Amino acid sequence: MIVNITGCFVIGLFATATGPDGRWMAPAPFRQFFMLGVCGGYTTFSSFSLQTLNLAEDGEWFRAGANAVLSLVLCLAGVWLGHVLAMELNSAKGP
Repeated sequence: MIVNITGCFVIGLFATATGPDGRWMAPAPFRQFFMLGVCGGYTTFSSFSLQTLNLAEDGEWFRAGANAVLSLVLCLAGVWLGHVLAMELNSAKGP
């Protein structure tokens, strides 16, 4: 949880501070590298949170809500399916 929270804080700070109206200018390739590569590698939750915030700020409330709900539900379903498959593989006989 601490990784997700700190990652969200860092990506929010960096995205705003280096954006078009930000205090510091950063080239677009560096911004993408830092936000998607560094922060995304640290925690993908930070990228998800920034996308949801951007949708909400653009007035896309339905899409922001759908992004949040579907991400939670589908990711939990994915991890559950992966767990079920691994349990089946673990219990299978053979090499």
